[in-house]
Amino acid sequence: MVGMRNAAWLSGILVAALVLLALSVLPPAGRLEASMGAAVAPVAGALRAVVRPAADVFLHAGQLHELAAENAELRRRAERDAADLAALREAGVAQAQTTALLSAVGAAVGGDPRRAVPASILARDPAPGREVLLVDRGALEGVRVGQPVLGAGATLVGVVAQVEDHSARVRLLSDRASAIAAVVQASRTPGSLVGTGRGLRLDLVPHGAPIAVGDVVLSSALGGLLPPGLLAGEVTRVASAPQDALETVEVEPLSDFARLEQVLVLIDARPGAALGGALGGTLGSAP
Repeated sequence: MVGMRNAAWLSGILVAALVLLALSVLPPAGRLEASMGAAVAPVAGALRAVVRPAADVFLHAGQLHELAAENAELRRRAERDAADLAALREAGVAQAQTTALLSAVGAAVGGDPRRAVPASILARDPAPGREVLLVDRGALEGVRVGQPVLGAGATLVGVVAQVEDHSARVRLLSDRASAIAAVVQASRTPGSLVGTGRGLRLDLVPHGAPIAVGDVVLSSALGGLLPPGLLAGEVTRVASAPQDALETVEVEPLSDFARLEQVLVLIDARPGAALGGALGGTLGSAP
């Protein structure tokens, strides 16, 4: 029964197809086909618009994966190149600073700049009032306790206070435990340049000494601890009361201690022994 019904359906469809095929050659058939195509076209276009994104994803899934992998690799290369460029830039800055320091030392001190050891700053003492740096040069590079340390423009920034094999501690002039013999360049007025924890002060200056704002303060050879003539600071304030025996002289360092990155240790300088028991013992203790 079912077989006969299916055979009837197939026969009907075949007959309908033959009839349509026979009628397709007639002029009205073309107009009917065009009308049906025009009616169905919007629906077909909408269906294609909905289905196309999904079809594109399936068709191009492999290409999208390859593009994502290529983009990730390009990003990694760009990051590596940026890191390499930053490292080269920092190396160039450090080299330029060292070259400038060596040149300035040769001109200012009049000595062989090859006898100055360049050093990079590794750390700073965070304690308030403690102005101490850790540098990456030590005894095996010729660094000794008491040697002067220079910053930009061959200006004196501190003195070596403690030495290990490959590192050293530098006590900046602004440290509260720092004190060096100094002289005012213009008037040759001597004094003791001491640190206040934040800046510098020239002590032991007699009342009425010929000192003015803007005068340059140099290291003095008094005591034999430091070579003379190293630039140390500039007078910013001179004050005293009539009854005072000494002047109050404030001095600003010629180097920005907070921004030091590279320094030079003058390993040619040999501290004398005249005041070694007093000042040298203090400098040699652990900061």
